[in-house]
Amino acid sequence: MSPKESFRSPEERGKFVMVMLDEAKKEIQSGGGLKDFGVYVDGSGGYCIYEVAKETNVFDSLSKWRSHVDFDVRQVLTAQQLIDTRGGPSPSAAGEIAEQ
Repeated sequence: MSPKESFRSPEERGKFVMVMLDEAKKEIQSGGGLKDFGVYVDGSGGYCIYEVAKETNVFDSLSKWRSHVDFDVRQVLTAQQLIDTRGGPSPSAAGEIAEQ
């Protein structure tokens, strides 16, 4: 279901967006898993960032919005997590990359 098709009027959609923003703000302030939330300036979508121990926590949080919003959820690594996972860059490799 397209989010735009689920509302009868732009006003109804606007009210829903305000409720969603208010809920996101409350979740961020509560210290839960949601760390950041925003929208694209063209109104075509947005993003949210969760930091949780289990993916099911993200699923639970997003479930209440699924009837109105389509989500593309991806797990990401920070730069430090990637460095730690790969064992860190070798000093010679880092110097070669910097010189290019």
